[in-house]
Amino acid sequence: MNANGVGVTAAVFAVVGAGVGLVAAATTGWAEAALATAATGETARFGPVFVAQSYLAVTAASLALAPAIAGVLGVLVGSRAYDAGDAAATCGVGGGLGALVYGVVVVVLVVASQGEAATQAHGIADASGPMLTTGVVAAVVGAATGVLGSVIG
Repeated sequence: MNANGVGVTAAVFAVVGAGVGLVAAATTGWAEAALATAATGETARFGPVFVAQSYLAVTAASLALAPAIAGVLGVLVGSRAYDAGDAAATCGVGGGLGALVYGVVVVVLVVASQGEAATQAHGIADASGPMLTTGVVAAVVGAATGVLGSVIG
C-alpha cells in the first residue's frame, strides 16, 4: 500500500467535500428562506417539513457523489501502482477514509447552516449510518477501480 496515494486520495476527498458542503449549505439556506422564513399561510405551516426534506435530499445527494469520486481517483491513483494488489489496497483505503472525511465535512457544513426553520432537519449523529455506508461503498469502488487503473498504467 502506498501511503502517499492514500493521503492524496483522502486530501482530494476533503477538498471536494468542503466545496460540495459549502454549495449544499448555500442551497439548503436558500430552500429554508424560500419555504419557511418568508412563508405565509399553509406554506408557513408545512414549511419546516419541506425544509427538513430539503436538508435530507441535499445531504443524500452529496453523499451519493462519493463513490463516483472514489472511482475517478481509483483509476488515477491505481494507474501509478506497481501491481493490482497495491492499487486495490491504496485506492480502497484511500477511498474509504477519504469518503468518511468527505461525509463528515459535508454533513457538518450542512448541519451548521441550519436555521431556525430547520428544527426537524437531521443532525450529525443522524447521518452517521449513511456516512459509514458511503465510506464502505467508496472503499469497494476505489479498490475495484484502482485495480482497473493498474491495468492501464
